Amino acid sequence: MYLLRTAAIFRNPLLLRQFAFLYLASATILTIAIATNLHLDAQDRIELAKVRETARIEIAKNLVTQDFSSVTSDLLLLASTPVLRHYLDGSSAGRTDDLAQLFLSLARAKGCYDQVRYLDASGREVIRVNFNAGSPSIIPHDQLQDKSQRYFFRDSIRLERNEVFVSPMDLNIEHDQLEIPYKPMIRFGTPVFDSAGRKRGIILLNYFGEDLLGHFRNAMRLDDQRSGMLLNRDGYWLSSPKHEDEWGFMLGKPERKFGQEHAAAWRAISAGDSGALQTQQGLYVYATVYPLQAGQHSSTGSPLPRSSSRRELTGDEYNWKIVSFTPDEGIAGAFESNRTGRVILFGVSYLLLAFGSLAIAYFRLSRMQARARLKEDEERLREITLTMSDGLLVADRNGKITFANPEASLLLGYSEHELLGSDMHDLFHVRGDGSPCSRDECNLLRVAQTGTTYRAVEEAFKCKNGQILPISVSVSAIIKARDAAGIVVAFHDITERKNFELELEKRAQTDALTGLNNRRHFYELAEQEIVRTRRYRKPLAILMLDVDHFKAINDTYGHHSGDIVLQLLSAVCLQAVREIDIVGRLGGEEFSILMPEANGAQAREAAERLREAAAATVVQLENEVSISFTVSIGVATLDAADAGVGDMLKRADEALYAAKYSGRNRVCIKE
Repeated sequence: MYLLRTAAIFRNPLLLRQFAFLYLASATILTIAIATNLHLDAQDRIELAKVRETARIEIAKNLVTQDFSSVTSDLLLLASTPVLRHYLDGSSAGRTDDLAQLFLSLARAKGCYDQVRYLDASGREVIRVNFNAGSPSIIPHDQLQDKSQRYFFRDSIRLERNEVFVSPMDLNIEHDQLEIPYKPMIRFGTPVFDSAGRKRGIILLNYFGEDLLGHFRNAMRLDDQRSGMLLNRDGYWLSSPKHEDEWGFMLGKPERKFGQEHAAAWRAISAGDSGALQTQQGLYVYATVYPLQAGQHSSTGSPLPRSSSRRELTGDEYNWKIVSFTPDEGIAGAFESNRTGRVILFGVSYLLLAFGSLAIAYFRLSRMQARARLKEDEERLREITLTMSDGLLVADRNGKITFANPEASLLLGYSEHELLGSDMHDLFHVRGDGSPCSRDECNLLRVAQTGTTYRAVEEAFKCKNGQILPISVSVSAIIKARDAAGIVVAFHDITERKNFELELEKRAQTDALTGLNNRRHFYELAEQEIVRTRRYRKPLAILMLDVDHFKAINDTYGHHSGDIVLQLLSAVCLQAVREIDIVGRLGGEEFSILMPEANGAQAREAAERLREAAAATVVQLENEVSISFTVSIGVATLDAADAGVGDMLKRADEALYAAKYSGRNRVCIKE
């Protein structure tokens, strides 16, 4: 009887309608809440992935452009060195050795060039230094090759002074064969000219593309859930998670293109400079990098060993696409891995609405975890900026600094507190010579007005202690709502490079033993002084001297003692002459002194003082042995018929021999 009554109650239509109404209403509210939170959570994860991948791509772009700037700086430095200029003017064997040693020093110091080469105007290698897996060496003459048919020679030789050809990144070819294992390469070339302005050939640096690709991969920080790709302008992989996809254009595999496998994604990526694309497979975030700088040229290149480029590429056409792909499961992460648990939870929630608060708490926790991960990624990105080896500043469109990393504070000498809120231009931006520059001519602030990127191989900042810091700089605009809202300034200390340039200049001009002007530099300074003397109609004299019986000193006491004599004589010369006089060692024991605004009598008087000072000098050798030496000096003055310093030296040399033949340790003048 009880069971019959219970069954009757459940068959009551009114009760069933009320139950259905309450259940459906409650279930509808719960369903809307769950669906809303799922959607918001998915959107948060997508936005977090976009921010994270955009930051990685921006760092990768900066590293690529920095690598190009560094190589271009090395190339133009080599092309302007006095060693190369003297070689092109003379081409003697000794100068060839000097130039080869300079190439070897660069390859050893940098470690990023597979080859450093000079090719003459016919395309023949004249000097080549190979890196040889960390042991650079100069290649013998009989192993040098003819590169006249290679596209990079043809495209470089046609350029003008200070213009640079940059090849596409491709695989290296040696002796008309693709080098195995594959060796990614970018070739930087520039033409070189002798003093008469004749184009004599090109300087070519083979930059290890693997270095650039390594920087790219480190910046992208790839893992199992994400993949980073570097594509050339035609969509071929330069770097891919699957190495077999790479270098299709070099291996005769036109099907190995990004667009072949991801046609819809490639249409969007190739049409835009940067952006994000959500597909059924996952999230693509991409950007375009334009590494060419002003004065640089490129072409399509050729995968064939003896084939010309199809055409020249403009700066906009020479570009690479940086693409990050995160699959849906990578975006969802641990959230998707707990799908079964959520289904059970939602099922229980629908049956027991009393536990609805548990479901809400679960979604709130999910949102909090998403925010925590977002903050963690922001902190990770901040760590990257704090540990960068380059200075990094962020400023608003008026130049007020809003962020400075520790390296920027260290390089400039200001604390972070002093930098923040300061006007970047007024605080430290100056011209290369240290003089102030106006805000109107400030290239850094102009980026905030125009939105265009500015890069410079050499700029200058003024440190807190007043010293001028030479830097290379890259300035990019922060774009919001299609307008520049501020700028990001990345700068690198190039003091070491500047010191390297000065050291090269000094070595090219200075005699290694005595520290005086070497023969070549003495001739250059003397010719300049002759021009000035004739313009202002002033007198000019020259002294030529050498050590008496120098061979006997070498034979008796050894060449080391002879070197000490030459060094002491150099010191005597510098003490005996005026500041305006030019002293040089012409070779062996022969020295010369050019005396501006001095007539024959004054020069003879100075020569006598110098002769007496030399005779009074005592050379202290080992074992308490001391020796003395004397010098013979020939004097000549500038004559109207003299074509240059060579004629003056010839007459001074005749006077010198007259002094020798008349007994040595004396001064003779050639009128």
